[in-house]
Amino acid sequence: MDKKRTKIISRLFHKILIFPAGVLVAWLFLPYLVFAQVVKVPSTEDKARIVLSPYAQTVPNDSYTFIAINHPSLDTALTQIGIALEVRGMTTIPDNVAGRASIFTVNAGETHRIFIVNVSNSTINSSNSSFTDSRTHLILTQDSAQFGNIRAVGINESPIAATTVNSINKYNNLGQLSFWGVVFIESSGTGFAMEFIGDAHDSTIGRNFGDSQLSGVSGTSSGVARGIN
Repeated sequence: MDKKRTKIISRLFHKILIFPAGVLVAWLFLPYLVFAQVVKVPSTEDKARIVLSPYAQTVPNDSYTFIAINHPSLDTALTQIGIALEVRGMTTIPDNVAGRASIFTVNAGETHRIFIVNVSNSTINSSNSSFTDSRTHLILTQDSAQFGNIRAVGINESPIAATTVNSINKYNNLGQLSFWGVVFIESSGTGFAMEFIGDAHDSTIGRNFGDSQLSGVSGTSSGVARGIN
């Protein structure tokens, strides 16, 4: 009887240990599973959702790419605009969708910073508190010369659908944001500016002209978020 009781207690104790251990393992890996699901750049060819920059580079001990995205609070912009920004043509760390992209929301009046830099950069890294705030995003590349381009996609799937706020049509698209970037040469403290096609500089703001809110009005507007792309 004592042996049988001991065996039952042993099995019960074993189950008690396995259950919290399993919960602990799941809890530890849950953030990575969720992150892998969340970091997904939308696949679309809708020009009203896309901003492109044709060139970017990172070269260890030589250069990196810096991008600033600002929400200037245009009277046609909603206060929160979601964006997925990815580098293409570069080998990133890790070299998957999570490694080459950053997804975030830009609130009215905010400026987000994106640094595309080689993984062993001595200054721009996650150990430096100057680059760890919620509005700074690091995309890390391998420690070799990397050359590619930038593609940003608006999270909102209906970029030309207006939301009326106080009788004013407001939009959630990348044409309401201002993009600026530079390929920075570290040794000389100089660089060359990047061109972004499809942001606020290239797109009409879509004011409430004429009877149709979305189509162009001759001599006034080419339409909402049309831009030159």
